[in-house]
Amino acid sequence: MLSDKLREGAQGKIFKLLFWIIILSFIFAGVGGYLIPRLNTDPVTVGDYKISANEWNEQYNRETQQMHRIYGAQASRLLENQQYVAALRSSVLESMIDNVALSSAVFSSDVRIGDEQVREVIRRTPAFQRDGRFDNDLYLASVRNMGMNPEYFGEQMRLSIMTDFVRNPAVNTGALPLPYELEQTGRLLTQARTVSLYSLDLTRLKQELTASDAEVQSWYDDHQADYMAPANVKFTYLVLDSNELKKTIKYTDDDLENYLSLNQDDFVRPEHRSVSHILVKADAADAAERIAAIDKALAAGEDFAKLAAQYSDDPGAKDSHGSLGSVAQGDLAPNLDAAAFALAEGAVSQKIQDSFGTHYIKVDKIEKAAVPPFAEIKEQVAQAYLNDQARELYQNQLNTLSDLSFENPDSLDVTAQALGLAVQECTGLDQGDAKAVWPLNTPALQEAAFTEDNITSGVNSPVITISDTVSAVINIHDYREAQLRPLTEVKALVQDAVLEHKAQEQGKDMLIKFAKDLKQDPNAPLPQDAVLTADLKVERGSQAVDPAFGQAIFAIPQSGDAQYCVGPNKGRETLAVLKSVSSADSKALSEYENLMRAQLVQYGQQKLQRALYAGARAMSDIEYNEEAINMINQQNSDAE
Repeated sequence: MLSDKLREGAQGKIFKLLFWIIILSFIFAGVGGYLIPRLNTDPVTVGDYKISANEWNEQYNRETQQMHRIYGAQASRLLENQQYVAALRSSVLESMIDNVALSSAVFSSDVRIGDEQVREVIRRTPAFQRDGRFDNDLYLASVRNMGMNPEYFGEQMRLSIMTDFVRNPAVNTGALPLPYELEQTGRLLTQARTVSLYSLDLTRLKQELTASDAEVQSWYDDHQADYMAPANVKFTYLVLDSNELKKTIKYTDDDLENYLSLNQDDFVRPEHRSVSHILVKADAADAAERIAAIDKALAAGEDFAKLAAQYSDDPGAKDSHGSLGSVAQGDLAPNLDAAAFALAEGAVSQKIQDSFGTHYIKVDKIEKAAVPPFAEIKEQVAQAYLNDQARELYQNQLNTLSDLSFENPDSLDVTAQALGLAVQECTGLDQGDAKAVWPLNTPALQEAAFTEDNITSGVNSPVITISDTVSAVINIHDYREAQLRPLTEVKALVQDAVLEHKAQEQGKDMLIKFAKDLKQDPNAPLPQDAVLTADLKVERGSQAVDPAFGQAIFAIPQSGDAQYCVGPNKGRETLAVLKSVSSADSKALSEYENLMRAQLVQYGQQKLQRALYAGARAMSDIEYNEEAINMINQQNSDAE
């Protein structure tokens, strides 16, 4: 039983037993075993605990499986990026070190958990319960499936509980925001500011300015990143597209009928019911009288269609006699749907009441679920047949694409001939060119085209997955790095940038002077080419102003002389003069605080968790085995 598998405290017979097993293994290994040099493949040692390569790989695999469940195909694209994989593996290892260091620090602090607490946690674990009760046989089987024995699992559970016993109170209570923090943060984030905007059109000012050759040269020298020609690559490529493969697939009616017979479940038409409906609206003045009349008439067996035409508020009921036509389950509102699909053919429902009023439902006819005749669904069957055939053909040709492009690395001709594809030529692709023709503009192909291995190898690239139905292989024959365009080529652009900058600076000076004039005289005349937008209310995230300018508006001090800001907004140099500040009312603020509380708690928990881990690391002797880490990373890179 469970009680026989645990013992009080963390120091007992199990540790002694493990100790003697280790000693016996040394004896049985013999003296020769000590003379054979052993390679240390443990990537990290934390105190007395060694994190093994297997543990690291298992944790990394669990992380990637979780990514696939959440992100699907996007996870596969991420995990094809070696830099991302290296960063992820490093993050997983650091997280393992955090947990081992914290557990070690807790254990060293003489925190102990009794057997009964461990038993209680195990009993309450859903994975060990059957029909809501703890099942010892299920527990033992589950532990064995995890590759552990009950004693070892119990000690692992004890250590986990000990760690949570220390961590959870500190993290959960320390992360709770105080009421005044919520209120002040809420008032700050719900704050609205009313401003007057003075927008200055710089067109005339810019036309009056000039830029000397020295100014142009200086701007060019200081802003070379703005005048770089992007990296460019030239290559041949093959594209395997499932949609193109569909055009090559031929079929007959016999093929489709055979496909239908083998896949009938995919073409079943769900049960349909012809339904009629009477509605008496809740706000109708004579609702009670009409409902009583309908009840009496239905009890007397009167025709439902006539009653619908006479009494129903449903639009069109008089013309349709209440008929809603043929519906499948889920077509109607949930309450009406449940009634319609619970009735026998010809039956009428009891009164159904909701916010709209009182409803009556009648089932006129039931059409059972069935596969429609082939003639009715021929196009649907043909599309499904094409999709299946194309999917199978695509997978077969994808394997051929991968194999032949690898076996014939210097050219795509052999692969193209085998697959009946045309070798296409890219005469020049700029890095980041989103306007390039498809599929050259896709992230997957651009990434492959500018990956160093593909640029320098001179051979066919690995297969590039563009989507679930499109793949490609490229062979790069020319590459040009990003380089600075000569001034003679971009002089007009540089000159325009200089003039724009000078106009902005002069415009800013004009607006600052005008802001000071306004303080002396609220009726000071507008600068030339300026337009006023008075009393504009700006909230956080408002689309009325550019995001950066909105931040500047919320940074305006509420007291002092400089109650304004100047900056670019909507393409114009703009002055914002603060008029007033307001916050949400108490009701809205309370709702906002409730929404904000959970986010602040989460942020506080993460911050305290990091602090605990940092403290635990400081208490631990952590030794990295860089040689082992590099070897393990290389092994996994080769395997992928």
